[in-house]
Amino acid sequence: MGRTSDAKERLMAAAGKLTWQQGYNAVTVYAICERAGVKKGSFYYFFKSKAELAIAAMENAWQTKARPNLDAVFSASNPPLERLERYFEGMYQMQLEMSRTQGRALGCPFFSLSMESGGLDPEVWEASQRYLKRKSKYIEAAIRDAQAQGLVEIDSVEEAVEGVWTLLEGALARSRAQGDLEPLHDLYDQTLRLLGVKHPARET
Repeated sequence: MGRTSDAKERLMAAAGKLTWQQGYNAVTVYAICERAGVKKGSFYYFFKSKAELAIAAMENAWQTKARPNLDAVFSASNPPLERLERYFEGMYQMQLEMSRTQGRALGCPFFSLSMESGGLDPEVWEASQRYLKRKSKYIEAAIRDAQAQGLVEIDSVEEAVEGVWTLLEGALARSRAQGDLEPLHDLYDQTLRLLGVKHPARET
């Protein structure tokens, strides 16, 4: 198998990248093993199925990349609206880099996975939903803090979160489908309007 000490990590990394780039249903175990440099026969030493690997890859991506980034961007030390602005800007820059290196925007890996995996592997779909909910909690905290500081004019935090989340994931899905960044332009300004923010400069 070679380099057995990190073979599992390489399989998870390869699965995460390939499913994000090509789609879960299009990626085979063989392709994952080839990208990871692990023999196919050794794959089953670590995982029972592609679905089990996909779930492990999501957890690995969450723990090593998504959560540390979200924790930093949405730190309570940052003003609430600034957290959202930083998040949208960081997301745009990530998609821009994907466009440069992959030739197109790839959208949100968790959301892209959830859109296609449900009919084939329900457990993968269910796992993707859990990670999307974790992401939305960061947005909820920022909006709740903004409301407490009188920065937004909303009737319901829950409805506002749903609106922002729909705007965000819809734009990411469109960006992936269209292959360009146009749907991601001005997302922060659209969010401010959705939240009823008339004077963003009030926040310090």
